[in-house]
Amino acid sequence: MTIVFVTFESEFAPLGGLAAVMRVLPKKIACVEPGTCFTLVPFFREITKCHKQMFNQIHSTGTCLTIPFGKKKKKVEIFKHVDSQGFTTYLLDAPGFFTAPCDCCNPPSPSSPCNPYLNPSNPKQLLMDALFLSKAVPYVLVQLGYTSNLILHLQDWETAMVALTMKEMPALESATCFLTLHNSYDAPIRKDEFCKISSRTLPGSTVLRKMIPLIDSPLLTVSQHFARELTRDSLHTAVYAPHLVRFIKRKGILGINNGSFGTSSLPPAAMKAARNEDFQPLLKEKARYRQEMIHALESYRPAGAWGHLDFAGFDGPVFFFFGRDDPRQKGYDVAAAAIARMPKGKAKYIFSPIPGDEGIQGLEFLKRLAHRRPGEVKVFPFRMQQGYSELQKGSSFLVMCSFYEPFGGATEGYAAGTPVVARATGGLVQQVCPYSCRSLTLVVQHLVKPYHASLEHPSGILFREPRLPAHDTIEGWRAIVACRYWPKEDRVVQRLRIPLFRAIVRKAKQALLDAGALYSDDPMGYARMISHGARMLESFSWESSVQQYHLLYTHVREKKSL
Repeated sequence: MTIVFVTFESEFAPLGGLAAVMRVLPKKIACVEPGTCFTLVPFFREITKCHKQMFNQIHSTGTCLTIPFGKKKKKVEIFKHVDSQGFTTYLLDAPGFFTAPCDCCNPPSPSSPCNPYLNPSNPKQLLMDALFLSKAVPYVLVQLGYTSNLILHLQDWETAMVALTMKEMPALESATCFLTLHNSYDAPIRKDEFCKISSRTLPGSTVLRKMIPLIDSPLLTVSQHFARELTRDSLHTAVYAPHLVRFIKRKGILGINNGSFGTSSLPPAAMKAARNEDFQPLLKEKARYRQEMIHALESYRPAGAWGHLDFAGFDGPVFFFFGRDDPRQKGYDVAAAAIARMPKGKAKYIFSPIPGDEGIQGLEFLKRLAHRRPGEVKVFPFRMQQGYSELQKGSSFLVMCSFYEPFGGATEGYAAGTPVVARATGGLVQQVCPYSCRSLTLVVQHLVKPYHASLEHPSGILFREPRLPAHDTIEGWRAIVACRYWPKEDRVVQRLRIPLFRAIVRKAKQALLDAGALYSDDPMGYARMISHGARMLESFSWESSVQQYHLLYTHVREKKSL
């Protein structure tokens, strides 16, 4: 069979977790599946230019075709990239589409944010790009000679409409469509927009509402716990996707955990000693990482950074916050509010947020925090050009205060030899075996019970706000997601008026206090946590993920052929 991963975001135009998955999973499947496996993606030419070596390896196949799109015909040219392992990606280039701009200065220009989902000069372009990609996919596959025994593995709403266009292509003999949701986002679509790809009338006013019934298998997502949350957590069921819950339950949803995005950087000898309860080599290695981090911070002083750190005479914990700023997901404001309530002089805090849709202006609250906590807070509000690896390895804890995480980045911390502090949500519930401390409330224990039979080998600290009345929780999430502060008010100030947000902040502060106490008062316990985190990587293997996908592909195809 031929397995085709269709994805809007890819290593050629990366932004977040989807690109990380697409950088690994298709190639892993290609190594074990008989037949052919490749990816098919839009050619975001301006963004891909940022990755010069990769861009120079992309070549035209010499094949052009025209695609009917509404009442017009649009030209598509097929480009091709083959990596060093022989894996193929086809990139579709079409005038007027996939034109998101890119400015790779640090920080990037708000008008050119290197974001495949965002074109500031044309906010509606995302839907048109998604529609055109979905219409083009079956035509491109026929042109390339792939017409039977096809598995189409689609990613998120941007490619979900391929499930329809494949069915409307007469030249295709057999195709089975799978859809992975990396979040619960959807997009409204009007009749005049939908008719650009099909004359059919389908119920619903959003892309996923129309497409979910056409998918040939249960829906998929990237962790078991996020699959549960999509039909049980009020953030998704009452705020992001209340219109989809009934259809997700009817179709079914299966969480297949991602593998780890890295291997342990810790020396094997130190890990072997730790397994025998000798933690001195591990602590010595971590101390070396810390000095390398301090050196990197001293040598990397970009003009756009905020705040400064004073390590003179300081031997306390260093907390590192990282990832793209999404005000509806990542919780940088939770972290800022919690830090503002922490005792002074007890810890250092380093932020490396990649500006999101609000640009660098949206991160002004971190600039104010750095000003109020001199010597304690450093903010790099852009994609760091150097020193990022040293920060991950040299920090005492990686912190994720996320409102939700489909998979989450705890395994990044473990690979760097750094324990994790996180809000108990999504894949983080599975990745972090929680330490017994004040943060380990009954709510957290209930969430982790299906995944951690024993809490004797903690790899980090989990926190979660207490259960509020359902109405207060739903209204709280609605207020958070609405982002009413933008663009005139401080994000933290506005959200602190929301009871749910304040509850999250209180528990985040407690988690930071618990982590600091462990680091300062129990170095052996801290070293154990590092050791357990490195071993936790073994629980998330791409080999296991690939095996589950293989069984699912086979089962659904056989069932469909009956």
